[in-house]
Amino acid sequence: MLEWDTAQEGARMAQLGPVLSQTRRTVTRAVQWQEGPLHVGQVVRPSTLGLGAPSSRGLPYQEVGVPAPHGEMPAWLVRGGPAPGAPQTDWVILTHSYKGLRQDALRILPTFAQLGLTSLTITYRNAHGAPRTPQGVYRLSAEEWEDLEAAVRYAQAQGARRIVLMGFSMGAGITLAFLRYSALATSISGVILDSPPLEWRSLIRHFARRYYLRPLAGFVEWLTVLKSGQDFDAVDHHSVMHLFSTPMLLFHGSADRTVPVTHAERLAQARPDLVEYHRVEGAEHLRPWNIDPEHYQNMLKRFVQRVLPDVRQS
Repeated sequence: MLEWDTAQEGARMAQLGPVLSQTRRTVTRAVQWQEGPLHVGQVVRPSTLGLGAPSSRGLPYQEVGVPAPHGEMPAWLVRGGPAPGAPQTDWVILTHSYKGLRQDALRILPTFAQLGLTSLTITYRNAHGAPRTPQGVYRLSAEEWEDLEAAVRYAQAQGARRIVLMGFSMGAGITLAFLRYSALATSISGVILDSPPLEWRSLIRHFARRYYLRPLAGFVEWLTVLKSGQDFDAVDHHSVMHLFSTPMLLFHGSADRTVPVTHAERLAQARPDLVEYHRVEGAEHLRPWNIDPEHYQNMLKRFVQRVLPDVRQS
């Protein structure tokens, strides 16, 4: 993606296609869509996620506060439904990544809007702009799932009857923790996981190897427990794979150096009855959509139409 600033409309975006040609100093790509005119000499910045709000993708939205255990969570509400004012009973709730922002969801919100789903994109505890806990640290999904539960309650109070969850990176881990621990898990029709971490002890060892600090892996684990009281067993979702019963759509990039693709493949291989898995060759962390947006969106639509059989066809 490219981003640029305008005086009247704020940040604008354009999505670029595959490389058409390149030299030592230039790269030529096709512009697949753009929100405003680009001119020669325009100062732009590259982005793999995109900034802004749903309005930058042409979606009317509301900033809402979702009551949660540590205070109101800021959230984007994009209303769906068959017609303005009609009951909105099909919802999707989206959860961002570790130290991420709601902007994680901007790439895919238009797809949910095309399906007629109302989307709620939350900001969970200790993230930027969200309520803080007394310790002010992440618990790697061991407690953050309570905020997702609060979002499900909010959606149900607003008339939601069928709910799909989508999580990005740690947001996907939070989604799995919700399925493990929440009494509302049985009300979820399906979950979509993008680049999920399923077990954190192995991630600590992975980063220790990556940065040539292997002898310190045990120390980092001990320090994390000391600092936050982290319960690593509570976020070992690999250990309870046999307990899950909710249909899952899973995306993971083969070139992910943040969460190795083996995390996803272990889940996919253990539960082929439950998991529809898409390994995206060459994709880095949280970038499966960027490699082939059309394929990603088509797989997502197909999954939603399977778990919500009479959802809008588009």
